[in-house]
Amino acid sequence: MRLLFMGVVSGWREVLAHKLRSFLTLFGIVLGAAALVGMLGVVKGLLRGWETMIYETGGIERISVVARRPPDAQRDKAMLSPGRTLNDVDAILAAVPLAQRVTAEVLIPGGARIYFQGRATSQSVRGVIPATFIMDRFEVAQGRLLGELDNEFQMQVVVLGSSVAELLIPPGLDPINRIVTINGLPFTVCGVLREYQFPMGGGRFNSKNSAVFIPLTTAQTLFRIDENVDVLSVQLADIADMPHALEQVGNVLTHTHRGIMDTRLETREDLLQRFEETRRSYVVSLGGVAAIGLIVGGIGIMNVMLASISERVREIGVRRALGAKRMDVLVQILAESLTLAVAGGVLGMIASIGLIAVLQKVVVPANRPELSPAALFIGVLFSGVVGVVAGLYPAIRASQLSPVEALRTD
Repeated sequence: MRLLFMGVVSGWREVLAHKLRSFLTLFGIVLGAAALVGMLGVVKGLLRGWETMIYETGGIERISVVARRPPDAQRDKAMLSPGRTLNDVDAILAAVPLAQRVTAEVLIPGGARIYFQGRATSQSVRGVIPATFIMDRFEVAQGRLLGELDNEFQMQVVVLGSSVAELLIPPGLDPINRIVTINGLPFTVCGVLREYQFPMGGGRFNSKNSAVFIPLTTAQTLFRIDENVDVLSVQLADIADMPHALEQVGNVLTHTHRGIMDTRLETREDLLQRFEETRRSYVVSLGGVAAIGLIVGGIGIMNVMLASISERVREIGVRRALGAKRMDVLVQILAESLTLAVAGGVLGMIASIGLIAVLQKVVVPANRPELSPAALFIGVLFSGVVGVVAGLYPAIRASQLSPVEALRTD
C-alpha cells in the first residue's frame, strides 16, 4: 500500500513538473472516457426510445391476428370461413379470459382525401372501436374520443391527429364540431389528439400525429362492401400468459372460422429481436469509437512513461542500490501510469457531463441521452484499466534495469 501511495505521489509530481506533456498525454484519455460515457448515455436514450415506441403501440403483450392463405388441403372449402370480423372480437373476449382487450380496424381502400374550407390532405383513415384508443394509447387534447354509441348508430364523426388538424383547421379556429369531408362525405370533428414526440426517425409512432379515426361500422357501411376487418389484435394483461393465450385464441379462431386455418398469430418477439440487434450495433459502433480514443490515450501514457524512465535511470539505479526490489520499481511505475489515466478519466467524466448536456439539447425527447452514475464509474474504471495496461511494459522495463548500469548512466 505504501508503494502504491508513493507511486501516486510520484505520478502527480510528474504531471506538475511537465504540464504541457501531461496535458497532451491526458487528452486522449479525456476524449476516450468522454466518448465512452457519451456512448452509454446515447444507447440508454435509444433503449428508452424503443421502449416508448413499443409501449405506445400496444406493448409487448400484443398479439396480432394476421390473415393468410389456408393450407392446400383447405383451398376448396376456404369460402366457408367468414374471415376476420367483429364476431371474432366478441368470441375472443367471451372465451379467452387472459385477453384484457381486443381491437379491430378497417381501412378505407386507397386512402382518403380530407377537405375543409379550401384545405385538403390525403391520409389513411382508420375505422376503429373504442378499445383501439386504449390499446394504442391515444389521448385526446380537445373534444372526445369515439365511443360505443358512435359505432352502434354508425355516426359520421371523426377524430383527427394533431398534425392533420393543424393542416386542415386555420389557426385560431376551434376544430371541434367543424364539418370536414372524407372522400366527399361529411363528418363532424368530435376530437383532436394530443401531439406526440416520436423516436427512431418516426415510423409507426410518428403516424400517431397523422392518425384519422372514424367509427368502424361507419367505415364498413360507407366505404366497404363486406364485413371483414383489416386489423385484429389481442392485448394480454401479463406477458407471462402469452403461451396459454396463443393456444386459446387459436382455438377460438378455429371455431369462428369454421375450421379453416386462414389466420396466423404474430407476437412482438421479432420486434424485440430487432431491438436487441439495434442495441448491439450501437454498442459495437459507438463503443469502438470510445475504445479507439482510450487506446490512443494509452499509447500516449506509454510513451510518456518510457520517456520518464529514460530521464530517471539514475534515480531507479539509486533505489535499486539502496535495496529496492524489482517489484517495488514495477509497482511505482504502474502507480504513476494509473494516476495519469485516472486523472484523464476524471477529466473525461467532467467533459462527458457537458457532452450529454449538449446532446440532450439537440436530440428529440424520446431518444434523449441519459447520464447515470454507473456510466461515470465505468468511464473511470476503463481509464484505470487502460493506464495499467499502458504502464505495464514501461514498468517491466524499468524493473529490469541493472543497478550498476543505471548508476553509470549520465
